[in-house]
Amino acid sequence: MRIINKKDNKALIYYNNSFYVVSQANNMATGYVDETLIFKSDPDGTVVDYIEVGGAKYVPLDEVLNNINEYLYDRRHNG
Repeated sequence: MRIINKKDNKALIYYNNSFYVVSQANNMATGYVDETLIFKSDPDGTVVDYIEVGGAKYVPLDEVLNNINEYLYDRRHNG
């Protein structure tokens, strides 16, 4: 997995011949992590389908990035 760009609560990554945007959403009231989701994207970081292909509730962005293969829903994406 290669991180192309990471800023704030969002990252563009290249993994297993595909590009993904990984995005962390925080609870507005508490500031705690609500969820981090993974979406297919193009090489520029534009999401091509807003149906998530991975992610988890209450898991921060860095945890998902460090263990991307564990957080993809479709295990065929694993490298």
